[in-house]
Amino acid sequence: MRSDQQRVLGLDTVRAIAALSVVFAHLLGPSLPGVAKYIFTGHPAVIAFFVVSGFCIHYPYRFRSPQVAPFLSGRFIRIVPPAAAAFILAQAMGMRAYNPIDGYILWSVVCEAVYYCLYPLILPISRRIGWPVLIAVSVIASYGVAIGLGSDQYGNAMKYGPQLNWVVGLPAWLLGCYLAENLDRLKLPGNVWAWRVATAVSASTLYWATMNTSAGFYLTMVPFAVLAGCWILAEIRTATDRGPVKALEKIGAACFSIYLIHVIAAAAVERFVTPPIVVCALSLALVYPFYRWIEKPCHVAARRAKETMEQLAARRRLEESDRVAIGDGA
Repeated sequence: MRSDQQRVLGLDTVRAIAALSVVFAHLLGPSLPGVAKYIFTGHPAVIAFFVVSGFCIHYPYRFRSPQVAPFLSGRFIRIVPPAAAAFILAQAMGMRAYNPIDGYILWSVVCEAVYYCLYPLILPISRRIGWPVLIAVSVIASYGVAIGLGSDQYGNAMKYGPQLNWVVGLPAWLLGCYLAENLDRLKLPGNVWAWRVATAVSASTLYWATMNTSAGFYLTMVPFAVLAGCWILAEIRTATDRGPVKALEKIGAACFSIYLIHVIAAAAVERFVTPPIVVCALSLALVYPFYRWIEKPCHVAARRAKETMEQLAARRRLEESDRVAIGDGA
């Protein structure tokens, strides 16, 4: 998700690539021959989204703390109405698997909501014990759930329901917070293309492994998050030094709509045409109205609600301090 207050160049490029990877994995991958079906990946892309989300949430609060009510109001206005609208559309299309309990797509939105709620608690703890310790504890918890409960035949890392899915993805989200905290201090060897290729090849390899071996996503997503974090850092460095990839930045701005709507749009398109490449293209085209009329207004409303609540809180504090000053003067 985008930061409410500060824009870091390169993040929308990451969002665009991750969102398109999910779309192509769902809509094109099954029709590709042989190992080509593993080129595009869904679950690793979601892990990259988690890293980006942690980065964006923490970056504005590296040197201060959020006001809890405005922070949560802004975040939930930002994601809940679009997700609810997508859910309603999916149910109208008869897509019962599109749900936040045991379905796909919305499972990660539920994880995001949990992370937002936890962040005001996590932040003061991180300042006492440090992000590395928090990440280490989260890794233990993640593998405790994953290994303790196992997975399905596809090695999915999102089969544990809304109560525990967030635990498995938490290390990736906290890693994003760590990157935001240390952005100016972290050094990264190599160039951005090396990290792009390494991340893409690793994601495809892990997709193949989860479908053909016992090394499922539920075991491999934590180490993949580290690689994704390096790629994200490389994109930020490159965009800062040379400027962002403008086309990808524009696509990345609508990544949430792309993620939410592509399978719903595809289900509608497939009633009229069936070639996967046509379905994919038309589905992406249908994302724009959702972004323009649902997601973008929610984004604006979230920012305004957050700013209004912060201003009201500041006004109350000022009035209270004035009353105290008057009382002391009397």
